[in-house]
Amino acid sequence: MSKINMADPFFTEEDRVKIHIGIDEILSGILSMGHNVRAFEREFSELIRVPHAVAMNACTSALEAALIGLGVREGDEVIVPCETFIATGMAVHLVGGKPVFAEISERTFCLDFDDVQKRITPRTKGIIIVYMGGLIPDDILKFRNLCDDHGLFLVEDAAHAPGASLQGKLAGSFGHAGCFSFYPTKVITAGEGGMLTTEDERLAEFARSFQHRGRDFTAPNEQYNQIGRNVRMTEMAALMGRIQLEHLHEYLAERCRVMRIYRQELKNDQRVSLVIPDDESASAYWKIPLIFDDKYDRCFITKELKKAGISVDWSYQPPLHLQPIFQKNYKTKVGHLPKSEHLLSHHICLPCHPRISDQDAVYVAKNIKSILDKLDFVQ
Repeated sequence: MSKINMADPFFTEEDRVKIHIGIDEILSGILSMGHNVRAFEREFSELIRVPHAVAMNACTSALEAALIGLGVREGDEVIVPCETFIATGMAVHLVGGKPVFAEISERTFCLDFDDVQKRITPRTKGIIIVYMGGLIPDDILKFRNLCDDHGLFLVEDAAHAPGASLQGKLAGSFGHAGCFSFYPTKVITAGEGGMLTTEDERLAEFARSFQHRGRDFTAPNEQYNQIGRNVRMTEMAALMGRIQLEHLHEYLAERCRVMRIYRQELKNDQRVSLVIPDDESASAYWKIPLIFDDKYDRCFITKELKKAGISVDWSYQPPLHLQPIFQKNYKTKVGHLPKSEHLLSHHICLPCHPRISDQDAVYVAKNIKSILDKLDFVQ
């Protein structure tokens, strides 16, 4: 059996033909922020069912634009999960805010609602909820209501979750802004890139100016009236993103297929639990966390799976509050978030993507059970 990787981005032969045709068109005209970018924005906004989508060079840039556009200023606090990619906390830090790290839920690997409530202070400006592994938590509406009650914004870091939906609403449409990633390992890729989605016309206009270094597009000449960066998306990235977007529902169905096999194969094993939603459509299944009983050695399990040709990872570690940059600036340390620290030391993330066959998924699950059996025998 060939090696089973955590991610395996691909383009069909038909996709490659479209890309070659598209490249010829791009090279004869505009290389950045042209027809493909505008079309990608329109198609993505239609997918999420919001009126505005603004393409950028990365999800990090989309997060920065959302935070500044929603009013984060020096010293404002923004609550973020401790378990997420560095960009979530870094975006808050870069715009002058203070990331306040919160516990995650064992059920969802997303923010723990009760813990978040305790961390709201008079300086809190908003909350960033991260759909870890692509999963929309079933308490997402409670987070929105909490924000509305306290006059806070809710930003969705939906980097893992394009196409995931809950109760008929898509990831990227629950909060005041949604931020997506098109990095090579993500559910759909543009090589690099990000997207900001919102129902707020004012925020969308700010984001469009922000991506052009703060330019005022209503002015008769080249004027810059607000803060901004050069974070535009290229035509090449948008072309690839559009082609990938055509396959999104197919990709999600394939990822769900893999999840179902893991669920079936592991459902009677009390030694492990999968972090998956009750509503299958509520996740894009970018990754699937698997939690072990405390007695099992995660390092040993990971090494044994690697020997069997199976790649797994440990989500994002160390967690944000234990990253050196944040420890230095905010004096966080081990023991600051004990619940999450314990949880994160007792899980792995299973590979889940369209190139994993039924046989591959069964092979992964059987190897996990076999390794646990081996550990049980030793103990």
